[in-house]
Amino acid sequence: MRIDKNSKIYENDIYIREKNNFYFIEFIRINAPEMLAYSDEENYIIARGGRGYPAWIWTADGIGETKMREVSEIISECYLTEGQKSKFTAKKEFYDYLKQEKYPYLNQEDYFEMGTLECKEVKAPKKCDGSIDRPKNGELNVLAKYLFKSNQEMNRGELVSEEKAYEDVKTMLETETLFIWRNIAGKIVSMLNYQIAGKQVKLGHVYTPQEERCKGYAANLVYYVTKHFLEQQLEPLLYTDYHYKASNKAYQNAGYVDTGILINFTCCR
Repeated sequence: MRIDKNSKIYENDIYIREKNNFYFIEFIRINAPEMLAYSDEENYIIARGGRGYPAWIWTADGIGETKMREVSEIISECYLTEGQKSKFTAKKEFYDYLKQEKYPYLNQEDYFEMGTLECKEVKAPKKCDGSIDRPKNGELNVLAKYLFKSNQEMNRGELVSEEKAYEDVKTMLETETLFIWRNIAGKIVSMLNYQIAGKQVKLGHVYTPQEERCKGYAANLVYYVTKHFLEQQLEPLLYTDYHYKASNKAYQNAGYVDTGILINFTCCR
């Protein structure tokens, strides 16, 4: 059945234990004015913030074929648009079910293993030159260039244009959701932004230009930002390319621990 933000499923102990991995379900619940969410209020949640946005699917472990089928039928009926790709994030168990059952709308070529990490206790990495800072409005172009390049490197099928990167960074500056690391010469050598939903804070868009890598800038930036939020009693978390060892090492050096993987995939009717 369709649920609202006050559904009892959000108080389910099993869901709460895995809530950090499914940050965007909470983000949608708190922030999305056009939330489309379904649940049996016990075994699963499907939530999307609006048409064109990815849908997130939480399923309790081992819920069985009947409930898996129920979730897939809701997806077919409520989350697919004729002739368009719809994006989803779910546990591998659910993705494997769709694949095994030959779900007719599954695009198997669109498959990405996304690592989930969280930090309960920050760990100081090896020190580097420079310090953490907030960017200035006059640095918008530099940061937009970094965001654009970051997206090109990740390139999971949908590139962000230079214009979109510019607008996204402009919004981040206006909402003051960016931190940067300046080296001793004052150059921006690493950046990240964050989003807060309730007690959770998701770090994202962590980027260091190639010529400044392997100097500890990203690890130190993540460390100080994470420490800042832990001191505010928030729960820091990250999503990453599960197989991109370099960035994952920077996060682990700052105290993040691997909590598993989720699968990004698409379906098209």
